[in-house]
Amino acid sequence: MRLFIVISLAVLGITGFPRCVYQVISRTVQSGGSVTIPCSYSVPWEREQDVQIIWSETNGENCSSAEDTIISHSGNVTEKYKGRLYREKDPNRNRTEYIKITGLESTDGPRFCCQLYSIRDNYIFMDSKHGTLLQFPETEYITQLDEVMAVSSEDVIIPCYYSKNTLDLTNVTWNYADRESHYCTYIPIYEWSNAHQYGRYSFVNFPQDVSLRIHNLHVNDERSYCCVISTARATLKSEQFTRLMVADYQPSWNQLTNEISAQEGHSVILPCSYTLPSGRYTERDVVRVNVYWRVGNVTGPYAYHPYPDMDHSTYRHRTSITGMTNLMIMNVTKADNTSFHCFVVVKWCASKYQYEDEIHYGGGTRLIIKEPSQMSNISQESLVLAAYVAVKFFIAVILVVLGCVSGRAKNTKRSI
Repeated sequence: MRLFIVISLAVLGITGFPRCVYQVISRTVQSGGSVTIPCSYSVPWEREQDVQIIWSETNGENCSSAEDTIISHSGNVTEKYKGRLYREKDPNRNRTEYIKITGLESTDGPRFCCQLYSIRDNYIFMDSKHGTLLQFPETEYITQLDEVMAVSSEDVIIPCYYSKNTLDLTNVTWNYADRESHYCTYIPIYEWSNAHQYGRYSFVNFPQDVSLRIHNLHVNDERSYCCVISTARATLKSEQFTRLMVADYQPSWNQLTNEISAQEGHSVILPCSYTLPSGRYTERDVVRVNVYWRVGNVTGPYAYHPYPDMDHSTYRHRTSITGMTNLMIMNVTKADNTSFHCFVVVKWCASKYQYEDEIHYGGGTRLIIKEPSQMSNISQESLVLAAYVAVKFFIAVILVVLGCVSGRAKNTKRSI
């Protein structure tokens, strides 16, 4: 009876509870490399202990055709992926799981689907619709980031990558994307076949880089964008459109809320916090949290970006997120003696397969780098030399003491 009621309400869409399974649409990978694929869900009518995730793969365009289970709800891995596939719960978020696949082969996937399995009712009751598509370099494709964060009045770049020779490009169009259908619309922002700027829009470096640059960003530029590329052979649309999130600049952001000191060469953790707004959504409805850290000011380069290629070169491989939102910087230098600003983009489950995004300013921190202490400047060679001298002195003292003791013993023997 319970199963019938749940299915009936879900079909009719009158449960009154948002329900989603969320995955990033695509990942660019290399043969022989590895990939981590996350899955988050919100299903308020199910108890958390009654829900388990099943992972499947398919050659189809969406997850409705996913019939090849690669890891069951009980954790059994299919022969094809044994020793290469691992699953892990997110330590910071409930209702989020990852799979990691190593030793990637071109025959893997290419689309991986997260499906929700009811342990109590013994059936799959929901999936992520589009899953995550792996894009190998052997294939011709274009790809985008699924999200870009910016602040009003700055210039922003929305990347678009083409897997083959860009000299083959004949035309590029940037369109608005439809968030509900998850497809490019036929509403162009502008169409280019050369490098000229049009109003606030231009290419980064046509034809080598057809990423879209928007000048003097407005809050109403917060939309979804997709890249369409034409060659002499075909016209390609990106599998992944980009959601541009725009934070409306606030003068109060210039007032730093924290001040932290760190010694040069050491690591430091900078705090970031945000509060979920009360009202329509709760923590259970959150399907993803992306954290951005900017350095110098709120429109400065990225010290940390969810997509590492967007990090500034001086911070690449030196920064990571610890906890939910805090920034760890390793091996700090004098150049890190500046301010750092945190932004958090929260994605909510609004209804089945529909999402809403909200951007929060998580605070600014002034980082003060201290000179290494005089002791830490002593070279290793000096320390070794000092230890050597100390040992020799200690041995000499022992020899003198032994000599004195031996002489006294001889004198005592003669007197007897």
